Amino acid sequence: MMKVTSKPGNNLLSRQRGVTLVEVIVVMIISTLLILISAVGIGTFFRKYKELNAWAELQKDGLECLNMIKNGVPVGSGADMEYYGVTNALKLQLTGTTTSSGTGLRITPPTDQGLQTHDFAHFYLYDGAVRCTYVYHGIQVASPIYVFPKEDNLENMVVERFMISKVNLESEVLAVQVELNARVKTGTDKDRYIKFKTKMVKK
Repeated sequence: MMKVTSKPGNNLLSRQRGVTLVEVIVVMIISTLLILISAVGIGTFFRKYKELNAWAELQKDGLECLNMIKNGVPVGSGADMEYYGVTNALKLQLTGTTTSSGTGLRITPPTDQGLQTHDFAHFYLYDGAVRCTYVYHGIQVASPIYVFPKEDNLENMVVERFMISKVNLESEVLAVQVELNARVKTGTDKDRYIKFKTKMVKK
C-alpha cells in the first residue's frame, strides 16, 4: 500500500504569513495623506462657496437697492400702502450736489400735490451705506432705513460710490443716471466688487 506524504511548505497553511510592521506603517502613512488631502479639498470648497455666496448676496442686494429707488420705497400699510420712487415721482431733486450730479435723490410723490403734506423720500449715501428717510402723510419715519447694505451686513459690505446724475436737457430733473459701486469682504484681505450704472425716468 502506497503512503502519500507532503513536503513541508507546500500546503496552504505553511504559505500564509503575517503583516509586517513596515506594511502597517506604510498603510497608516497613505491613509493619513488621503485624509489630509480630503480635508484640504473640503476646506477649499467651503471657503470658495462662502466667497461666492457673499458676492452673490452683494449683487442681489445692490440690484434690490436700485429697484427700490426706481419703483419706490414702500410706505404706509395694508390698503394704504404707497411707493415713493423715481417712476411715479411728482418731482425729483438732486441733493448733496452741483446742478447736474449729487450723492442723494429727493423724491416727491404724486399724492403730495393733493394733500399738501410735503411728503417725500430721500435716498442718500452716509457712512458707507445707502439710506432712505421719508415723510408719509406729514409724519417722518423715526430713523432712516438701511437700503443697501442691510443693517446686519454693515460689517462686511460697504458702498464706495453712490452718484446721481441728471441726464435730460431740461432744467427740471426728469431722468437720472444712478451709479452704485460696492464691495464685500470675502476673506482675510480679500474683497469682491460690483459696479452698477443705470438710468431711470420719471413718467
